[in-house]
Amino acid sequence: MGYEPALSANELNQRVMALGIKKANTKVWQLFLLGILAGLYIGLGGHVFLVALEQGMGKIVGGAVFSVGLMLVVIAGAELFTGNIIMIVSTVVSLYSIRKILKNWITVYVSNFVGSILLVLIVWESGLLGAVGHLNGVGEIALKISQAKMALPFMEAFLRGILCNILVILAILMATMSKDIISKLFCCMLPIMVFVSSGFEHCVANMYLIPLGLVAGGASVPELASIFHNIVPVTLGNIIGGIFILAVHPNRIRQFGFIREHKEIMGKKEI
Repeated sequence: MGYEPALSANELNQRVMALGIKKANTKVWQLFLLGILAGLYIGLGGHVFLVALEQGMGKIVGGAVFSVGLMLVVIAGAELFTGNIIMIVSTVVSLYSIRKILKNWITVYVSNFVGSILLVLIVWESGLLGAVGHLNGVGEIALKISQAKMALPFMEAFLRGILCNILVILAILMATMSKDIISKLFCCMLPIMVFVSSGFEHCVANMYLIPLGLVAGGASVPELASIFHNIVPVTLGNIIGGIFILAVHPNRIRQFGFIREHKEIMGKKEI
């Protein structure tokens, strides 16, 4: 029998189920540290996106290099809020409680924010964007992107968030299905390139891009709280988009039956 580059449907179901159980039972301090890493990783992807735009490479190339953030999360390992929406699949059939999924989501969301802001401080203090009033090319683009995101009306940001996380969840599902590193890289890159180049909105990416632009524009610490004008609707959209694609995706529909069968074997106990 020849090499199969992807998992079968049942193998994928087992992998996703095991991943959800592991995430649901990870200690809070571990989630927090891994969430900080994910915030840093996505922020690094966001920063190289700015560099690509400054070099005149356009949104397509910028989106492709941005995907390094998700590659690091998926392959090196970290906890990303938008990716952890996938946990909802097993929660629907009570494989673990809603309390555990909320613990994961809240902890990871906060720690993603901490990691993003940490990177903002490091990048700004490193002088890579210039100084307030004397920004270099990357700094000017960071400021412009931040202003554009902050100007989005609630509903537009919400809808762009839905479209974004449909693609992020599909990228994670395909990367999970892939057996080798090269396949995982491409599965991460192509959907992320689509969402970035199309102008969709990702809450964790915006946790880096918006504060970075505000700091570059000379905003004070209290003024940084204005980022939630964008972050709140984008987060809600990311949640809805992720749940939507998980609910209608054929493999996820088959998984519901698969999990029910295994719960019967395990005595219908929550894990």
